[in-house]
Amino acid sequence: MKILKITLVSVIASILMVLPSNALEKRIGVAMAMTGISGEGTETLKDSGAKHTTNASDQAVIGSIFLELAGDRGFGLGFEHVPGSADINSGTRSKTNNKLGTNDSGTNTASAEIDGLTSVYLIKTFESGVFVKVGQTSTSVNTKEVLSTGSKYDNEDVDGMVLGLGINRTKDSGFFYRISGEVTDYDSITLNSKTADADTGKKNKIVADIDTVAFKLSIGKAF
Repeated sequence: MKILKITLVSVIASILMVLPSNALEKRIGVAMAMTGISGEGTETLKDSGAKHTTNASDQAVIGSIFLELAGDRGFGLGFEHVPGSADINSGTRSKTNNKLGTNDSGTNTASAEIDGLTSVYLIKTFESGVFVKVGQTSTSVNTKEVLSTGSKYDNEDVDGMVLGLGINRTKDSGFFYRISGEVTDYDSITLNSKTADADTGKKNKIVADIDTVAFKLSIGKAF
């Protein structure tokens, strides 16, 4: 993932250097995406080393705004922002453990939200109207879990890579619309609980992963 990010940043910088400002086409638009959000998290207990794994998923209609600069040969550079948030609804898992000292009985509820998503991407549109998109996205994951262990976790910023494929249709007036599918693969995040074990000083830990799949309709105007 890190190599892909470095490569993407290098390509963006190269495009900005070679595209003359007077040759750029400016685009502005809005998009609505039916988005499937899925997450999985594993909590490792500080005292026993026991692990709880919980899955959560949800669907949401997510709106965004985007700006693009495009030059010759169908290449463009874009910026997209989602001003709101999207919930990952609760997933529950119950477990009973009678071993002494494990403290891992009860019901765990995994819940979180993705908040304030921002993406920078490259787009290549072919003469047929088919386009491909690759970019980097950043968002905040706000944790809202309820765990039988009593642990509380801070929110975390997370990056990801977005890949898209779709079709673009542009009118003579400059208005255009797009239909596309996008997949976003976020980096895994590691969260440590706010409180530590009084004897060992260890903290409960969660390792989590979030991915999204979106079907998007975009409309905009080129200048």
